[in-house]
Amino acid sequence: MRYKTHIVSSLTAGAGLSIMLNYPFHIGYVIGICFGSLLPDIDEPRSFIGRRSFGLSKYVKQRYGHRGITHSLFAWMLVSFVFLIYPSFLTIGISLGYLFHLIGDLFSIRSIPILAPFKPVRPTLPFTYKTGSFTEDILLYIFTFLLFYFVFVYGKLYPYLIQSTVELVSSIIHILMDYLKTISN
Repeated sequence: MRYKTHIVSSLTAGAGLSIMLNYPFHIGYVIGICFGSLLPDIDEPRSFIGRRSFGLSKYVKQRYGHRGITHSLFAWMLVSFVFLIYPSFLTIGISLGYLFHLIGDLFSIRSIPILAPFKPVRPTLPFTYKTGSFTEDILLYIFTFLLFYFVFVYGKLYPYLIQSTVELVSSIIHILMDYLKTISN
């Protein structure tokens, strides 16, 4: 999948979970899902996150290859360990975004080594798509529609998202004002 399809499909799955589990659709959760949905592609220097990784993606690709260990449940468990140590909206979002990325790539023609490094087999599924294809474009449109439907119509997740965003911005402004007071004294 391309990065935008990963982000939108992951946000859609995250919104669906928020509705099903009555979990707050918090701005930290949303940011975490977005970041987590891009993180497995740290193994590709030309990917959206790879181009912004200050050379880390080149090292990871040389060492493990694209769609190698970073596209496995083992890597997801390592990333999810951060949530166990620092539980927050952000860290649960990163963990879920990472998992949603893996699920999305599992359905691609190339698939992923889901059990790497223990078993490098790439399972093949009955429904697949090719990255960058018309089929992926259709999936992007479907996920975009579902995301808006979940957030604004069915689940009405937007009030909490707006409230948590306002609280975040307010906190940042207070921190900056306190910092400016400190340096001006």
